[in-house]
Amino acid sequence: MSHEHEHHDDHEHGHDHNHEHGHDHPHHHHVEKPVIAIDGRYGLRSPRRGVGEYVYRLVTELGFISRPYELHVFGDLSADPEVLSRMRFLHPVDLLITPNFFTWEQMAFPQATHGAAFIHGTANINPLATRTPQILTVHDAIEWHRGKDFPGAIPFRHHVSRLYRMNALKRLAPKAQAILTVSDHAKEDIHQILRVDRERIVVTPLAAKNPITAPQFPKEKYFLTLGAMDPRKNLMGAIQAFKRFDRPDYSLKVVGVEPGALRSVKEQVHHWGLDGRVEVQGMVSDEELNGLYQKATGFLYLSFFEGFGLPVLEAMAAGCPVIASKTSSIPEVVGEGGLLVNPSDANEVSKAMQKIADDPDLQAQLVSAGQAHAEDYSWKRTAQLTNETYIQLLQSRHLI
Repeated sequence: MSHEHEHHDDHEHGHDHNHEHGHDHPHHHHVEKPVIAIDGRYGLRSPRRGVGEYVYRLVTELGFISRPYELHVFGDLSADPEVLSRMRFLHPVDLLITPNFFTWEQMAFPQATHGAAFIHGTANINPLATRTPQILTVHDAIEWHRGKDFPGAIPFRHHVSRLYRMNALKRLAPKAQAILTVSDHAKEDIHQILRVDRERIVVTPLAAKNPITAPQFPKEKYFLTLGAMDPRKNLMGAIQAFKRFDRPDYSLKVVGVEPGALRSVKEQVHHWGLDGRVEVQGMVSDEELNGLYQKATGFLYLSFFEGFGLPVLEAMAAGCPVIASKTSSIPEVVGEGGLLVNPSDANEVSKAMQKIADDPDLQAQLVSAGQAHAEDYSWKRTAQLTNETYIQLLQSRHLI
């Protein structure tokens, strides 16, 4: 009640109260633009993995496109203060504080976005119970292939969240107004597995972190691979192939091993008698990784299954020849910039390593083809394609 009293007092003092109302909504302009609320959690973190990089770059690039709608970004307590303050120059950002990701996704986010024109779930998840129309980025349908098309063991603590996400996605995908995904292969997979019409799936490819740099030759005598522990990423396959590649003057650098797994990877290397030839490192900065790509004789990407395969693009942009799996979306992203191999065949992989190591002409050819292919991908383009989808959906609801 006290609130109404203030209003009466104001009127008695002759204040015109209407002007003051705008303060409740600092981001609303005179003409109210429709609001698209976007799940920015992964994009506001630092450092960021693939999905986080997508969210960060998408939201940033959208900030530089003039748009007939307002983008409202939502995050949680994992947001990095520096990233947060940069993002606030471009868009309104709100952090929703909840006990866990489930309550964020299913309670806080739908409540906070009540009244938005659309909500855009950027990481395979959206609220299950909301009237707000939904846009959903589905990066891949990998979990449906786990244990069938590639080895399946994941830590037990991930089982519950995996079950929740798979069940949620099964229900969310068919009712989303549009699904954004990252490759033609992922689009077909989503169509088949989640039963979504192809017309409602829009491909918005990812792009490399760093701009294309002049390639460095001669290459240094090492191959590079990334140390993610998910069996799907096939780190052990890369180490086995390197063991077959019998060239004592070459080393294999394994970079980006999660802190908890460093010891077991080193033990595995020791067990295979590769001490001194396989160097195992934890997480490195983007600059360091880019430097490693630039100097490596080749990059091994032997994942069994990917929705996209961003590291391939980053290696090619940096001028590194690629040896990559001929499975799922990977050939699409490699283009002519690498040799495609069967990730389960250590022999085939080691032959590809020999071929590249022994042939500087082949290196140069793969590098120039890879860089040309990487040119076709840009975050600006990712944002433009997303913006076009937003606009079509807003028009279809007569909101613009």
